[in-house]
Amino acid sequence: MSLLDLLSIFTMVKGFVGYLTLVVLMFTGWHTHASSIIELNPPRAVVRYGDSVSVKCSKAAIGHQGMGWEAKTGGVGLKENVNSIIWTVENLTDWTVEPKCYFIRNDGKQYLKVLPVILYKTPDIVSISPLNHSDLIVEGNQYQLQCNIQKVAPLQNLVVKWYKGHESIEATTYRNSSNKTPVNVSPTFTINPSREDDGAQFRCEAELHLGPGGPQTPPTVTSELLNVIVLSPPKFFNPEAEVQEVRAGDKINLNCTASGNPTPVYNWTPALDVQNNQMNKAVLTLSSELAGTYNCTASNNLGTIRKTFTVHLTPNGHSITFWVIIGSGVCLALGLCVCYAVVKMKTGPESII
Repeated sequence: MSLLDLLSIFTMVKGFVGYLTLVVLMFTGWHTHASSIIELNPPRAVVRYGDSVSVKCSKAAIGHQGMGWEAKTGGVGLKENVNSIIWTVENLTDWTVEPKCYFIRNDGKQYLKVLPVILYKTPDIVSISPLNHSDLIVEGNQYQLQCNIQKVAPLQNLVVKWYKGHESIEATTYRNSSNKTPVNVSPTFTINPSREDDGAQFRCEAELHLGPGGPQTPPTVTSELLNVIVLSPPKFFNPEAEVQEVRAGDKINLNCTASGNPTPVYNWTPALDVQNNQMNKAVLTLSSELAGTYNCTASNNLGTIRKTFTVHLTPNGHSITFWVIIGSGVCLALGLCVCYAVVKMKTGPESII
């Protein structure tokens, strides 16, 4: 047998002995104070899927028979005469990896410490879409939006944030999940749209909150924007009936403007001004000769609303001023006459007053 064959057999036996030692240790129990004896640096590994990882395991300055790493990926067999040992993987893709650093003291006591590993993967795709409806929605009804997230891990670290414009409006979490491998999820969000939401832009974001040892800024993948069109029936800005006054020779505007989607169509009755093409406009301009009562309707395919305007003709402002002056003069003259008569009576008929 050659020297090379002997070395090969020795390596296999050594590896088997190291594995057998680990099995024995697991069945005989580990010392309960391993956390104070063994130090891991870093104490927690947060690794992007496919990236490298390296963690140093050190022990207290006490005599020992040897130390090593037990792991399905990157394991290190029992090594003698060392005070530290490194677990290294160049391309970590094992979702269930759970490395354990161990050593055995000279007195036979055994110590083991588990390295917490979070292997994470950002989603391949994040998209947003209406659920069971189009992006045309009607005011007053309830709808759901769905965020489609493909291949994300681990699920318990995922936070799905919903936005309307720049405002964060909801967050969905999966803290109770224990799934470590990539999954697809499709959380939903309920909206109750109003006409003010017409043209609003919604989006969702998938964030991985990985805690200590992870990126300070959570890895995030954002969906495209979803533009929402909200259909709404007509609604007057001022719905109350109006009574207005116009002076002779002047004009007045009657404003019937309403909001709504599609844009409302207007109609005025009675149709006195068809020749000026005003009867289908939101604002009707009248002269004083057309004082009276007018009804306006605003309509779209979702409804029709009505409003009444009453226009009264008032006397011209200059005429009022003239008669006020005349009336004041007459009152003044009458007052002077009364005063003169009273004084004359008191002073007698011979008075020179």
